[in-house]
Amino acid sequence: MASQLAIAFCTMAHLLLLGCYFYTGFIYKFEVVEKLHGHRVRAFQRAGLRPPNSFGGDLKFLTIWNLIFQTFYFFWCCVTDLVLTSGSRSPIAKKFVAFRDWFLAAVAFPIGTLVVSMFWAIWAVDRELVFPKELDEFFPPWLNHVLHTTVLPILLIEMFLVQHKLPSRKAGVMGTLFVGLSYLLWVLYLGYAMDIWVYPVLKVLSGFYFGLFLTVSAFFLLGLYIVGEKISEFCWRGYPDSDYEFTKID
Repeated sequence: MASQLAIAFCTMAHLLLLGCYFYTGFIYKFEVVEKLHGHRVRAFQRAGLRPPNSFGGDLKFLTIWNLIFQTFYFFWCCVTDLVLTSGSRSPIAKKFVAFRDWFLAAVAFPIGTLVVSMFWAIWAVDRELVFPKELDEFFPPWLNHVLHTTVLPILLIEMFLVQHKLPSRKAGVMGTLFVGLSYLLWVLYLGYAMDIWVYPVLKVLSGFYFGLFLTVSAFFLLGLYIVGEKISEFCWRGYPDSDYEFTKID
């Protein structure tokens, strides 16, 4: 009975967060992006210039990838909670739980933490490199914080309140590195094939320094994965597995 009440409480929290992320995506897409795009097009037209190539849209930015990941994670949490609330202990329910826990460990936490840490680290050096002041006119402060600040506290609270079975380190790390490599290849394709450099620093890196950048990036992501793993272990150290938690992904 207690476990069912806990699942019901988590379901409500997950639904609330899912709604929050959907609302954030809606406001970003249909208010911020539309206004910002119109502003930039008019600015280029007044200057007699052709607007820059917009291929890839906002999917060029890791922040938007992360918004999609966080939205998907809490959607999957809601589906899993509903399956568990029904009392199902079927093999399918086990797979739902295992995938939820893998996605948190391998994607949602490391990518979310990367976005938050890198955004505010760069902001501390020079905000113009990551969020120019001109964007303040289009971005409500709350939207900026939902995209770049509250992601991490929400994930930490999730890990503290909900017991997750960690996947094997191999499965988790492979997932993290796959997502990281996919985004890097996307950014490089945009740069070399479309001449759209999301991060201009990559344009000037070559040879040894490019290899060094890839190595450091991979180890940084790996470090974030391990941090998430240790936090989860710390939060639930000494607690037995919940009766609704199942086998991990290996």
